[in-house]
Amino acid sequence: MVRLLRLRSLVPGLLLLPIVLSALTVARIELPDGFDAISDRLAVKGFGGRNKGHFEFPGHSGEFTRKESRLGVFDPLPVSNSGKSSFSLTGDLVENTVSASCEMTRKAVTVGIVTFDPKKMLYECELRHANATSMDRLLLGHPKPSGFKERLLAQERRRGEAQVLGQHFWIESVHRYQGSKLVSSAPAGYWIMQGESVVAAVELTDVDPVFYVRRDIGPEVRRGVLPVALGLAVLRDPANSALED
Repeated sequence: MVRLLRLRSLVPGLLLLPIVLSALTVARIELPDGFDAISDRLAVKGFGGRNKGHFEFPGHSGEFTRKESRLGVFDPLPVSNSGKSSFSLTGDLVENTVSASCEMTRKAVTVGIVTFDPKKMLYECELRHANATSMDRLLLGHPKPSGFKERLLAQERRRGEAQVLGQHFWIESVHRYQGSKLVSSAPAGYWIMQGESVVAAVELTDVDPVFYVRRDIGPEVRRGVLPVALGLAVLRDPANSALED
């Protein structure tokens, strides 16, 4: 009789299990309206939260490294973060092997029309293409809040730009999730734009990143946007860092 009562007490929990498991599915970043229908979803395998290893996604593969360090004394004295990362990429849509070396620091800098606050993050990548004599660049930082609302939200927003294979891209961090009113203070991912149009997105809500790339962009744009997406994926961002206080 006691066993029967125990089994009956477990039934409600078992019935709720599928609901609980569905609630534990990985969140997805907010994408522009209709973007899912016109983009390819490229799930990257091999990162797994590691600092070094081999990755692959449909038609492409490569190696990556990344690390972060923290230097500081007790509050209220300054604390600074720094980090380095690198990757190589080969694949169907990459004419030549692309390699990159990246560095993250916290300092004030102005890039074009964007001014980054003192002690805020600056991330810079140099990208090299096999048989090419020049290097391309990716720059990402924390812009000054543009108004009271942004200061109140205290979001770790990121903005930047990249010049890759003659293609110019703008980068904007994403802090909202699909189907939710929840807003994250740290970046949940990025939109990569040309002009006013989003051409790709990087989702960073799990240990392995996911890339969304529009199908209607030309091969030259796709060749440029994939290294940009990888540069954002290998970043150990202080906003998400376990080393932060």
